[in-house]
Amino acid sequence: MVKIALIGCGTMGRTHAGGYLKIKEAAVTAFCDIQEERAVKLAEHHGAKAFKSFEEMMEQGDFDMLDVCLPTYLHKEYAIAAMNKGKHVFCEKPIALTMEDGEAMLEAARANEVKFSVGHVLRFFPAYKQAGEQIENGRLGVPRLIRTTRNQAFPQWSWENWYQDYAKSGGPILDLVIHDVDWIIRNIGAVERVYAKSFNGTVAGQEHCILLLRLKNGAIAHVEGSWAYPSGSAFHVTYEIVGTKAQIEFDNLTTSPVIKQTCENGLHKLEAFSPVEGLSEPYCAELNEFVRSIEYNLPLAVTGQEAVEALKVVLSGIQSSKSGQPVSL
Repeated sequence: MVKIALIGCGTMGRTHAGGYLKIKEAAVTAFCDIQEERAVKLAEHHGAKAFKSFEEMMEQGDFDMLDVCLPTYLHKEYAIAAMNKGKHVFCEKPIALTMEDGEAMLEAARANEVKFSVGHVLRFFPAYKQAGEQIENGRLGVPRLIRTTRNQAFPQWSWENWYQDYAKSGGPILDLVIHDVDWIIRNIGAVERVYAKSFNGTVAGQEHCILLLRLKNGAIAHVEGSWAYPSGSAFHVTYEIVGTKAQIEFDNLTTSPVIKQTCENGLHKLEAFSPVEGLSEPYCAELNEFVRSIEYNLPLAVTGQEAVEALKVVLSGIQSSKSGQPVSL
């Protein structure tokens, strides 16, 4: 049984907490949040202890692994502190804001001989997992062109509006399209050059970015991400993969079996999703893989090094969007 402490009890923290309930090898024993009532609520549901102070949880908590569900700019501090105490760490994506921080987290994991993984959950979504299988088994031939979109309204629900502060979030290039970048690297190949366009935070609450990636194997990827859609807009993701033998496409708004529309405080919201239950639910699936890697000493499904490689590409995208010039990796 792997005992887990979870820090950050907001949206992702609650999502992870629900996933652990489905994993037989997992038990959350401690929750921590500076908004103590959030930690208390989850702790009561899990029969765990609640802490307002990370230091107090490190001293008094009984756990083997820390799950970091904090804003990106806090990842390094808490992940390394836990690793230095011999704790395994699962960290939400992106791994960090800078290459230096990401590399420091990798080094801490190596030095302390603990397992470390990052939540690149897109790999576990059925439509993306199946596309990867199509590529791997050769049914598409050699992928030559990839188009992805990941578009939504600005995430206004963030704690202290940290998404708007690019020094803390990195904007949608770092926080949003890194999902697609990681998936492309994992399934199609490493990136050789990046050219990007972005608003770079010049308009509050409005952001859109496009990355053009040239892969080392010659493939081209067009990656689009937006935080500029109207409030209440459906979260819209698509992909198109063109290979030498076949082409496949996915659009969550046209293929989703469930469409949910709500109205709260005069704001209409549309959601599209495919209900997946149990260990197959993507967020549960990624956590299950990590827990099992600890319990049974199995290889990691997502390594820290892979997370750093995706970080390198998106940081190059940010650099390109500011300079107006392509960046070679």
